[in-house]
Amino acid sequence: MQHEILTKLRIKPSTLGWGCAVLVGFAFAYPSIKAHQSAIAIDREDNTKRELKASSLERELEFEQRQAAVANKRYESCLPVVGEFMRNNTHYFTGLREGDIPVDRITKKSLPKGTVICDAHGNSGVIDDAGKVAFTAYTGDRDLVQKRLARFKGSQYSQPVIGGN
Repeated sequence: MQHEILTKLRIKPSTLGWGCAVLVGFAFAYPSIKAHQSAIAIDREDNTKRELKASSLERELEFEQRQAAVANKRYESCLPVVGEFMRNNTHYFTGLREGDIPVDRITKKSLPKGTVICDAHGNSGVIDDAGKVAFTAYTGDRDLVQKRLARFKGSQYSQPVIGGN
């Protein structure tokens, strides 16, 4: 009877035997296939994370390059800031941060809006309406920074002062 059913369906007994062998083989191979799929999924996730990190680093590099171009241009004419406190009768160059309020060392008044200021570390900024440092940019060009700062050493010019904020 089973032979007649197989004949009507045009299935040879040997084909049925091979089919059963494949199913048994698949049943034994299934754990290995599942483990392999898991490993592939983990690899895909790692690759996705690496790609995201790489693209983030590339965007950061582009931002740094644009920022450096702005800062380099600013260092052609910026006013270097010095610290409020003196040592050995000398004001020393200080760092600059966004939100600082530099003032004229003599008059103690805020600097005019649009004044471009810079520090000894490669940071530059522009004075906003509130007298605060805004739009900071950084350059890593130490030669450019030193060249600009050297212009002010020993001169009679009174550099703007950053107070202890």
